[in-house]
Amino acid sequence: MLLGTAVGDALGVPVEFHSRTSLREKPVTGMRGYGSHNQPPGTFSDDTSLTLCLAESLTRGFDLQDQARQFLKWLQEDYWTARGDLFDIGFSTDSALTAISRGVPPEESGANEENSNGNGSLMRISPLLFHLHSKPAKERFHLTRIASGVTHAHIRSVAGCYYYLEFLRELYDGPHSLNLPCSACFP
Repeated sequence: MLLGTAVGDALGVPVEFHSRTSLREKPVTGMRGYGSHNQPPGTFSDDTSLTLCLAESLTRGFDLQDQARQFLKWLQEDYWTARGDLFDIGFSTDSALTAISRGVPPEESGANEENSNGNGSLMRISPLLFHLHSKPAKERFHLTRIASGVTHAHIRSVAGCYYYLEFLRELYDGPHSLNLPCSACFP
């Protein structure tokens, strides 16, 4: 999962903010460099960096304070960056981490206004799957809500993370968990 995140992210970094039209005309078929963020080929972004921070934190258990410390380490020390240099951060993530650095608890740091709604928590949430996989649905939602809420507390961001993790959970459990015949999964 972590390798796939890094590779997919590195494929997308040079074309971030490009239009669908330009991508149809020149689709991504391999590693590119020096596009949107002027980074060498193979460079992953904050998406992967924060995914790695969350994954590392979860090796010690689910601890929101530790997750926040990992995210701050990335922001302030370029931890888990591709080339030792942070080159991109979303507005909501930056605002939340700035608040945490000023003493706001991570349970209260993520904004929940509609204009702060985004995919910043979705991009990093996948490692949470392995912590919540076998927990009841209500607990899975609760853990997803507070993990997303460190930077993105709006219900749309939380719901997006929850649905994504539920989909990953089904994939992780294999084709039989979807109650489909194998031929439907693997024609």
